Amino acid sequence: MGKRRAQLSLLALPIAALRMTTIDVAAVRAAAAPFSCAILRRGDDKLLAEVRGADAQAAAGRLTCYGGKREQGESSIQCLVRELNEELGWAPEHIPAEPACSLLVDGYLIAHFYEASVDRTDFETEGRAFEFVDESDARWSAWHARILAARRRGDAVAVFDDGGDPAA
Repeated sequence: MGKRRAQLSLLALPIAALRMTTIDVAAVRAAAAPFSCAILRRGDDKLLAEVRGADAQAAAGRLTCYGGKREQGESSIQCLVRELNEELGWAPEHIPAEPACSLLVDGYLIAHFYEASVDRTDFETEGRAFEFVDESDARWSAWHARILAARRRGDAVAVFDDGGDPAA
């Protein structure tokens, strides 16, 4: 087994259980994450966030970045473009090839987050609420707040231990 394949295989195991002190960022970025999300930043540094409804299955009443679950055969960027078109009726013209940050939860790779610019407000959200907010807004879901904090520090990977709480 080649070195790259061995590194990717390690991602299938809980990284926390391996008690690794360092994370191979290149291996994390190369791995296929189950979810792709967008950190959409406006010129005034406000972020476009979905305001989740009180009845939402995940992150009810919280702010989240837009994105969703990757389908079989999709790359992370293909997933992101599809999800943004479905959720907003729009996708940025330029999305970097590399994620800005990746999220590990309880040692498992959950999502790649890509950062892009947004300069419009005429989204087709099909009744879903959106808002431009500060990174420091207290309504961000725990996972998304962790990603944004990691980005502020310049980290390529955000690590989160949710203690088994699926609502996190």
